[in-house]
Amino acid sequence: MWLRVRNTGDIVEEYHVDVVGDPALWCSVEPSSLRLYPGTTGSARLAFAPPRSPDAVAGPHPYGVRVRPAEVPDAVMVPEGNLSVIPFVDIHAELLPVTVRGWHRARPRLVVDNNGNTTVTASVVAAASGNRVDFDIREPSFQIPPGRAHFSVLKVRPERLLWLGRKVSHPFTAMVQPSGSEPAAVTGTYVQTALLPTWMSRLGMVLAALLAAFIALWLLARPTVSSDATAQVLPAPTVSTAPLAGTATPVPSATPATTRPPAAATSAPAVAASPKQAQKPATVSLPEPVSWWKLYDSTGTTAADVMGVNPATGSNVGWCQTKNCAGFDGTNSDFVTAGPVLNTGPGTSFTVATWLWMYNAPATGFATLVSQDGSTNSGFYLQYAGVNNGSWAFSRVGSDTSNPTPYRALSDKPAAMRTWIFLTGVFNGATNQLQLYVDGVLQDTVVTDPTPYAAEGALAMGRGQYNGGAADWYPGLLSNVEVWNTALSGAQIKVLSERPG
Repeated sequence: MWLRVRNTGDIVEEYHVDVVGDPALWCSVEPSSLRLYPGTTGSARLAFAPPRSPDAVAGPHPYGVRVRPAEVPDAVMVPEGNLSVIPFVDIHAELLPVTVRGWHRARPRLVVDNNGNTTVTASVVAAASGNRVDFDIREPSFQIPPGRAHFSVLKVRPERLLWLGRKVSHPFTAMVQPSGSEPAAVTGTYVQTALLPTWMSRLGMVLAALLAAFIALWLLARPTVSSDATAQVLPAPTVSTAPLAGTATPVPSATPATTRPPAAATSAPAVAASPKQAQKPATVSLPEPVSWWKLYDSTGTTAADVMGVNPATGSNVGWCQTKNCAGFDGTNSDFVTAGPVLNTGPGTSFTVATWLWMYNAPATGFATLVSQDGSTNSGFYLQYAGVNNGSWAFSRVGSDTSNPTPYRALSDKPAAMRTWIFLTGVFNGATNQLQLYVDGVLQDTVVTDPTPYAAEGALAMGRGQYNGGAADWYPGLLSNVEVWNTALSGAQIKVLSERPG
């Protein structure tokens, strides 16, 4: 596109040209200034290049071209135009997890990302090879705005139960069909397990064989019982040297009994020594959390607090539809409480824990799972930190002012994406130490925050606060967010990590 500028004045003038409005980010002006003599005309080329991303939303985008004379700056001219961005569809689908197991049914999640620039209406169908399983799709059709993700649940159920035997694999395909575009197919596997495992049938056969052997030994090995009275009245039998039936050793002959056998000696019964009692492992007790958001709610905009004191209100948050997690888009979705939940001030201890499943490392380098707002910065950050090749971190900053000094307890290994992780952060108010546990294991990096401060704002899930504004938006899933007003021990955190979600 060309812009023509004519100098209608009587002096040599230099005109500066730039674009205003949303399309300004996508436009280049060449040249950006024109020096014209009176009565002459110059041209500038405007080149628009919207990115192929959800940021360039399809449809009209009004803009203006600002022409500013250097000598007469008040005589600014702004001719207006309209840039129409053509829609495109880019759908990406993924199963979580790819392989599911169960004897009766399984519930994999289907995540559909809209990487295009227009709202997409899509439908989902699923089929298995051999048609030996049935599917129940919670939302067979849905709409996805640009740059957002949709979570669907596929209920996979076998046509017949497998009572005994080896597990059977059923490959299946889920097809996402967006309107006006090519479908996206994802494959998965449902592993059907037997209702009664193989070892149980083998154990039953072994027990039956042992019972049969015990009965046979009991019948064959019963001792012959005689009494003194019988020996006095009846004549003693003659015992031949022929072997007894069923025995391999001959029995020697004996002379007939002519005298009463001596009475058996009397002795005290033997007492078996009692075995030493096995020592029971020490029981690890867990204190009640201050608040516990299971994120099992599945509908609405409120995350219930199991303890009943600090419900959280959600914005732009999606539910996983399996009543066990909530999804965050990494842009503007979060849960916040009405006020502070933890005391983060000097001399106080606290613990924060959550299950997480993160899509990808954010471009900004940081993504915060749980935090509590202060005046300018959060009082703590349980987060992903883009340092040391990307690490899990439990962080605090040195002051509630702009550009503070960070203190981070980091994971020993780079953060793993697209898998469930149990993350725990502990702050010890007596030592001012920050500790990080990954899947119940204490990480080597333990740091000290010498100047802890009290953050008296809302507790937030899905973001942090930095330099006075919301920051570090989290892209992924959260489940079972818990907080305590004490520093949990390593043994207690290990029990938490092994507790069913």
